[in-house]
Amino acid sequence: MRSFYLFFCIIMLSPITYVFTVWCFVVILHTEAHIFFCNFESNSTCGIENGSPIDPEPPSINFTIQSPQTITYQDLGPFSGHSFFYWSRSDNFPHAEEFNGRAHTPKFNQTNGENMCLEFMYYIKSTGTDNGTWLDVSTGGCYAASLFFIEQDDSNGWQTITVPLHKGNCSISLYFTVNQRTPVRMALALDNIIVDWCDALIETTTIPGISNSSQLIFNTSFFVLIFILFLLK
Repeated sequence: MRSFYLFFCIIMLSPITYVFTVWCFVVILHTEAHIFFCNFESNSTCGIENGSPIDPEPPSINFTIQSPQTITYQDLGPFSGHSFFYWSRSDNFPHAEEFNGRAHTPKFNQTNGENMCLEFMYYIKSTGTDNGTWLDVSTGGCYAASLFFIEQDDSNGWQTITVPLHKGNCSISLYFTVNQRTPVRMALALDNIIVDWCDALIETTTIPGISNSSQLIFNTSFFVLIFILFLLK
């Protein structure tokens, strides 16, 4: 996301006192040009591919774009959202020691990584009871590091995570790896994967109940400007 600053002044001349009055304003405008963004709408993966260039074998199960109406296990969900990146496994699928599924983003340029963040939404639901499902989010490229890891059976709906990237000025990819340690049915989904400056992501608010891929940007400067112009009427 990028910010643009618009500065302007309003000059008014009183026909009675011949006194000039000047009001000056600064408007902050944000654009949606994220460094990386994917909400899986229009059946697009935004260049995200299953597997990894360094894996000797392809994943045993692939991520696919689905909706609540097309998912494999209707009882597990997700029950909301338009389109998302979906991964599921049956209760008789052989266990893989390392992972059952992996996907990676195309490379993007990270500049001043300590001020850049990854934000994404995830959903986990399984029939297990021992927190056997795990999701790992890591980087690959000029450095390898784990950004996020969780083990659970139920995320209690969609959850939004924001994590900082590591220091560095280079090209990296994001890797999303999922596994289930026990033979149970499970489903996992990803949505709204965003890489941008951390302060820009903080200013972005996701509106629940409308769509898990819909975003509105609120800026107090804009509302202050509207209020001042209202008072001048």
